[in-house]
Amino acid sequence: MHDRDGLLADFALATGINLQREQVARLEDYIRLLQGYNQKVKLTAITAEEEIWRKHVLDSLLIFLALEIPAGARVVDVGTGAGIPGLLLKIYRPDLQVFLVESQHKKITFLEEVIAKLGLRGITYRWSRAEELGRQAGYRESFDLAVARALAGMNTLVEYCLPLIRLGGSMVAYKGPGGAAELKNATRAISILGGRIEKIWRGRLPGGGEERMLITIIKENPTPALYPRRPGMPAKRPLT
Repeated sequence: MHDRDGLLADFALATGINLQREQVARLEDYIRLLQGYNQKVKLTAITAEEEIWRKHVLDSLLIFLALEIPAGARVVDVGTGAGIPGLLLKIYRPDLQVFLVESQHKKITFLEEVIAKLGLRGITYRWSRAEELGRQAGYRESFDLAVARALAGMNTLVEYCLPLIRLGGSMVAYKGPGGAAELKNATRAISILGGRIEKIWRGRLPGGGEERMLITIIKENPTPALYPRRPGMPAKRPLT
């Protein structure tokens, strides 16, 4: 696909992120599965192949410009939906140990199918809410990195993610131009939950120029036992 090849070439030139032929083939397989399944179960509003490449795949990979992810890191993708960004990060960095968390069972069924058909190893999934997982031994404060994209406002998001991260670990929130205002509203919540704003990466999506912001928060202190609150509360009454 010529348009895709041009898009990938431009992306590589701009970012230094080069996709190998076998990675491109796997991503093509993923996109086909996503388009097919999306006709039965709504996973994404973006259905054109080139736009999936641009707005899902390449957007997900921007994280590698925002921070260094150590080899073999344990990564949790909170509210992964169709596996975005977690499954896409795994295809680009097979060394990562990726854990996908999703509360809608129909989406878990899709993830199960994709992981099997793509033959991915070192990636698992769980049908759960983040608030439940964040209180469970074996998951609480056990991940090196938490990622979340298009899930919730920042003051809700930090309550989903920070309880899952180990001390010294990080969370990265994928945001658009409204991210700065969200972050301002979440400053106190971040502090309460043991986090500190580390940095904000700003850039643009290839091919369309949409503004992107990746917010990195480092976990400096243990999350108090009170958090996360019971399911639904972080969204209904965000910490302010």
